[in-house]
Amino acid sequence: MKRPTNKILIFTIIILISLSSITLIQNVKCSTTLIPTIGSTPTIDGVIDQQNNEWGGANKNSLYLYQNLSLPENGLPIDLWIMQDQTSLFISIQFELDPIEHDEEFVGFLISEDELGDYSDARLIQFSNMSAGEFQYLDYYINNSVFILDDDSNGEGAAGLDGNKITYEYGTPIEINDESAQDVWFQTQFTYNFSIIFGKTPSYPEGILKNNILIEIQYPIFTPPNPPIDKLIINMIIFGVIGLVFIYYVNSIRKMRDKVKRLRS
Repeated sequence: MKRPTNKILIFTIIILISLSSITLIQNVKCSTTLIPTIGSTPTIDGVIDQQNNEWGGANKNSLYLYQNLSLPENGLPIDLWIMQDQTSLFISIQFELDPIEHDEEFVGFLISEDELGDYSDARLIQFSNMSAGEFQYLDYYINNSVFILDDDSNGEGAAGLDGNKITYEYGTPIEINDESAQDVWFQTQFTYNFSIIFGKTPSYPEGILKNNILIEIQYPIFTPPNPPIDKLIINMIIFGVIGLVFIYYVNSIRKMRDKVKRLRS
């Protein structure tokens, strides 16, 4: 009787561990790492320039902003675009809305120093009158969930409304060394925890819809552009002539050396 009892006990423990693991996975802050593409520098004006393919090379994702983790499909569907150039990280957030119902809405993101830390930095675009296009770009640091306006605003942001579709654009520099306590300064080849946030009234952190993601800052390897064809041909001719002169010079020295040897013998 003892052996079956032990087997049942072990089996029960395994089931409990499995269930607890599933629960932990569901409540983890972030699960997917998004890699920004290296592209050209967009203009932060709240308008996507389709003719110049301004954000064409961005890493594009569709996700929900929500309050209830177990019911994400009941949240706000957004498009999230992420891109880098040599010095800055760019984020664009786009979705459909009714401007009359969202006159004072805000959209932005919270940032932690690493993948697991508490959020300590916030970048928001806060509308005061969406119908008139009146908004502010705000940079906060967070202390015990209290949003405190930075002494010096870092980065830039803008929003634009086209019909029922609104576009938010953000640009923030990637710094290697900075001792500011009010901002998260991004470093290349590091991963940061972001929370994309949305609210209808200027009250934060209350009333926020959000979705947590990881963004891995890339090391922007500079690739020099291909030289023009005419310059390439000129360089080939110049180096070709130099090569022929060098061969002629080496051959002349060799002949002279052989001639000296014959005279000595």
